[in-house]
Amino acid sequence: MGTGDLITLIGGFIVILIVAVIVNPGYLSSALTLLPVNGSNVRPTLAGVPPSLVPTPASTPNATLTPRPLEAPYRIFYTSNPFTHPVVTLPDNMNAYGTSDIPFSTSNYVTFAFIEEPQGGVTQTFTVPYDIWSMNITVIAERQPQYARFRMALCDANTGAIIKGAEILNGGTIFRNVQVSHRGMYIIISTEYVDRFRIDLETPYSYYEKT
Repeated sequence: MGTGDLITLIGGFIVILIVAVIVNPGYLSSALTLLPVNGSNVRPTLAGVPPSLVPTPASTPNATLTPRPLEAPYRIFYTSNPFTHPVVTLPDNMNAYGTSDIPFSTSNYVTFAFIEEPQGGVTQTFTVPYDIWSMNITVIAERQPQYARFRMALCDANTGAIIKGAEILNGGTIFRNVQVSHRGMYIIISTEYVDRFRIDLETPYSYYEKT
């Protein structure tokens, strides 16, 4: 090959290279890029996934506590066979049980059970799941209030021991705070000249919500 032919060949190659750079400007840089010797200077990426499509963890909203809905109170009835209980009579002297207790220091009560009758009797056995609760007793005596007398005893179903007692003369309201739970109990009630009465079994909402 002569010198002139070699110059012509080199010139042709230069012209092709210039055209390739003009058509694809990145051709020269990609052709001259060296592969890394190791991966220490390489930033890991998700191959083939545009940044806008990379999944991100979904945000979780703060949990909201829903107050426990109130259930209808359970009605306690008289038993048809009171002599299955260990004790069915009241003591003669009810003065030992004193006057009304001071209600617990909260205004947010829940009535979970009740007794409502026109005369006395002995209730069925029941249990209370709340560590703290109270008996809100209301006696109505409109016919002859001067003779009205209401007596009540909350008893242990196994022994007949009186847990709480109360007496109301001439009608009115009385409270009895109780701290006995998860135990069988029943109530003995005696009435004289009483039109009707109601005993609401109540507990603070904080105890109701936990149980």
